[in-house]
Amino acid sequence: MRAGPGDAKFSAMVNPIELREARARVLARVGVDQRVERVPLAEACGRTLAAAVRTSSPWPTTDRSAMDGFALAAGAGKAAGTVMPVVGESLAGKPFAGVVPAGAAIRIMTGAVLPEGADAVVPVEQTSGYRGAEVRLDEPVVAGANVRRRGSEQVADAEVLRAGQRIGPAEVGVLAVLGTTTVPARRRPVVVIVATGDEVVPVEREPLPHQVRESNSWSLAAQVEACGGLARRVGVAPDEPVGLRRMLERALADADVVLTIGGVSKGTHDLVHGTLHDLGVGEVFHGIWLKPGKPTFFGVRDGAPPCYVFGLPGNPASTFTVFDLLVRPLLAAWLGEAPGEWGARLPVLSGTWKVNRRLQAVPARVAIGDDGRLGVALVKPSPSGDPFELTAASGYVLIEPGVGPTPDAMLPFVGNTQGIVLP
Repeated sequence: MRAGPGDAKFSAMVNPIELREARARVLARVGVDQRVERVPLAEACGRTLAAAVRTSSPWPTTDRSAMDGFALAAGAGKAAGTVMPVVGESLAGKPFAGVVPAGAAIRIMTGAVLPEGADAVVPVEQTSGYRGAEVRLDEPVVAGANVRRRGSEQVADAEVLRAGQRIGPAEVGVLAVLGTTTVPARRRPVVVIVATGDEVVPVEREPLPHQVRESNSWSLAAQVEACGGLARRVGVAPDEPVGLRRMLERALADADVVLTIGGVSKGTHDLVHGTLHDLGVGEVFHGIWLKPGKPTFFGVRDGAPPCYVFGLPGNPASTFTVFDLLVRPLLAAWLGEAPGEWGARLPVLSGTWKVNRRLQAVPARVAIGDDGRLGVALVKPSPSGDPFELTAASGYVLIEPGVGPTPDAMLPFVGNTQGIVLP
């Protein structure tokens, strides 16, 4: 017989653990997924590199001009006031054909190849009297001035992008410069999101007084996609064993990670953790000393590959916060990215909090104080069912149990992007 929610063996939160211990247990269970996909360059932004990218040749590949101006050889006789004949030009797409004669100059554009016989570029702004046949130098010429030397930015076979690096717009530009048309990317983790509760209705419906719109799976899906995962919302499971089990079975069959919403606390209809146990999910922990987020469940169903399961609380702020603090680091590690470290402290510039016996994750944003210091501004306190204050935050400050506000408070700030802690 399946153990019910009142069974002591499977009752919620028998031994809650500290948040940092929970994070350590999560990261101890996950490894880098070794499956690789070849992604067209046009679809690479937001993906995670599965292999380092190296240069095939020095960059720039030739000496090039860093300015619009005149290319010439520096040396004796090139003092301010020198007048030189202009014998041609080098454009970015049409280099000068030949050698620049001693004592002569050519017009050159930014990015154009520096021709043989020239070792410096005089910017247009440092010349006067140009009439097409000759130019007057207003300042002395220094060898190497305004020249991007071959290999000055990257040598051949240099690692320019590392394995595990998230591809953003700048990385796409680097890949294009190197002629990369397909990119080796980590396979995106499939994250199936299962909401629960007879009280929730689809967002397009007008809820009755005892109902609420199902919003948590939407915000979770957006968080998953921002982490580089592939989110799949599968609907709302009922608060009854048969329908819940059927939906969780389907989720576990199709997912690398399963996120459930609600049903993991101590209520008589909190059936999720017991059902997960019946479906072969081994509990790693259930309950953390965190406000909000105490009922959080984490387990693993072993296999090749394993499936990681988080039972998240049902309140919007709790769901959102626990994702950033625990699920986001798991997805980063799964993709081979750095999950980030916690510990950097910033001064509190504004806002307050109440003393609590649990660690508190208080939404906050990075700000600059009147004195120019970088610090954090805490958003105003709100219930864990309030999703609105999260829009004003860029992360969380972690406040230890029993710690109250002080004028010189310094608190750890955890950014909500890839688990990175800001310095």
